[in-house]
Amino acid sequence: MKKTFILITCILMASCASSSQDARIEIFPNVTESNIGSGTILSITVDDSRPSGIIGTTGETTQIYTSQDLSETIGVAMVDAFSKQGFSVSAASDPAAVRMMVALEDLSYTRDGNLVTTTVNTTSRMRVTLEGKNFGKNYSNSEERVIPFSSSEETNNSQLRSILETIIERIVNDQELLAAVKR
Repeated sequence: MKKTFILITCILMASCASSSQDARIEIFPNVTESNIGSGTILSITVDDSRPSGIIGTTGETTQIYTSQDLSETIGVAMVDAFSKQGFSVSAASDPAAVRMMVALEDLSYTRDGNLVTTTVNTTSRMRVTLEGKNFGKNYSNSEERVIPFSSSEETNNSQLRSILETIIERIVNDQELLAAVKR
């Protein structure tokens, strides 16, 4: 009996020990195709202005980070989303383009787990400004999931993808922003 208890304890400890995670985040915001942009020329510049590349921790010594260029990943998703809405996305050097600057200010992950469930919270915040249009707005969101037993790379990636997709959807569908771009 004592050997069985020790074996179970060792298995549980080994399953809880993990290494840091290099998150792989793919972003595919759900955007309805439209012609709301009416061909308005738009350039989008994204800056990852988070104070640290660490997204969060999964334990006392393990971290979640990404080796991806989040500026590029977010930029590609935004270009695709605004293009679906009828905007003509161009280079920042295009003098006819409305210049949109997007700053990723926060992407964070926290967890509180026990042997039965793990509660994972993610938050994100972006700042969008339009050069020469007197427009600036903060967008933020958070998501909480309760995961049976412990979170995994797959569940972490899914939640990080979800939170970024949601914030991009909010930006792309913000009527106040769309009106400012077209002014």
